[in-house]
Amino acid sequence: MSIGADAATGAGADADRLPPATAWAITVAAVVGTLGLIGYEPLVAVGLLPGLGLALARSGFDGSYARVTLASAFLPVAVLGTIAVAALAGGPVSGLLTIAGTVVGATAPGVVTGRSTTTAFVRAGAAALCAAVVGAGAASIAVSVESLGGVRPVIATILWLTGEGPTGLLIAIGAAGAAAVGSLFVVPPAAFARPSGRGSYVRTRNAVAWSIAIATAVVVAGLGAVVVLSGFVPPLQPLVAALGDSTVGRSLATGAVGVGLAVALYGAVVRASWLHSTEPGNAVVPIVVGGVAGIAVPFAAMVGVGVAPIDAAALFGVTAVVLGVGWLGAWGYADAVSMGHAPSRATALAIALAVGGVGAAASVEVAALDLETARAGAATFVALAAGTFTYDVGQYGLALTREVGAEGASRRPQLVRLGWSGAVAVVGVPVASLGVLGAAVLAPTLSIPATAGVIAAVTAVLGGAWLLFR
Repeated sequence: MSIGADAATGAGADADRLPPATAWAITVAAVVGTLGLIGYEPLVAVGLLPGLGLALARSGFDGSYARVTLASAFLPVAVLGTIAVAALAGGPVSGLLTIAGTVVGATAPGVVTGRSTTTAFVRAGAAALCAAVVGAGAASIAVSVESLGGVRPVIATILWLTGEGPTGLLIAIGAAGAAAVGSLFVVPPAAFARPSGRGSYVRTRNAVAWSIAIATAVVVAGLGAVVVLSGFVPPLQPLVAALGDSTVGRSLATGAVGVGLAVALYGAVVRASWLHSTEPGNAVVPIVVGGVAGIAVPFAAMVGVGVAPIDAAALFGVTAVVLGVGWLGAWGYADAVSMGHAPSRATALAIALAVGGVGAAASVEVAALDLETARAGAATFVALAAGTFTYDVGQYGLALTREVGAEGASRRPQLVRLGWSGAVAVVGVPVASLGVLGAAVLAPTLSIPATAGVIAAVTAVLGGAWLLFR
């Protein structure tokens, strides 16, 4: 699968778009269910923000390269925000409800817009993978800062990594030259020249590489000669010592090595993607640029405000894991979309609301009939009713889309089904929930034959209702 561009109406296009009336009804149900959860756990509202950010980032992957860059940068920021909000929740139930709110925020906008292609998911997966690698690197840097006792010791270790004295400086200069020359040959020529100008670019690149190599050799040879002569000319020894201990020289050489390695790594990723691309419009360049910026900028900001390195390491480490899982999920979902086996957004939205309702119900203590229990019960009823309505109406909307198309469906049958499903959800969920609550309170003890009879009766009722309403 390529990370190029395809048409929203062509191969790989979204197949789960709902008729407008049904889509808006599901969106309203999602809002109502989320408000019910917010009434019980206000952090759900905070969790909506990164979810909406994820939805915004996903929509950007279908656009121009500028939008892809912004989306790739915003994706890790949204994941960072989600993880930070979930961590602030404190308890497992609050964290679960917050994550459910994030899923709702990420899914609900797509129910109305209906815009998602295989290319969008593949690009999102590539951006997640890039950000995961950079996030793991940021976590490693934070761990190194923590173990070495601060930023300055880390910088000092890097500057003097090649050794102390004039010999270490000569090695650093040689490494800088080698990194610069190597990066020129790793970056693909297509990044700077059209096919017609490839020969001219190659000649220019070779000339620049030879110039850097010769200049590096001259500098290393000259400094080496000064070092050797200092053993015979004592006045040169202070100069050699100053050069060997020069922080400025080490900084320039180390910076050149870092830039050369970064450009070489960037060029290797771009070259590999372009060589395996089967379609025009490969978006690997904006994806890499945005993914790196989306991790590097928050990391630099956290370091600048004095966040503890161990906290930064934990946050970016978890972010890298989540982004890695997201990469696998995005690529798998893109394959499912292309084959027509992907679950719909309405289903994902219904599951999120149901999980939120179950999470609120899990915190209810039957023996304590107080305001907290009432709030949890209200959140449970509202979220479960909204989730049930969303799933049922979503399945109906998908059936209409398959039969007559999303735009060709008449509003009247949709409104009738919406009214019926809404009535069932509003009445049925509270009745069922109260029945379960009553069963838990009464806790009747039945014999084995009686238990078998009850199970058979319930199965018969459910089967008959299913046949009746088909």
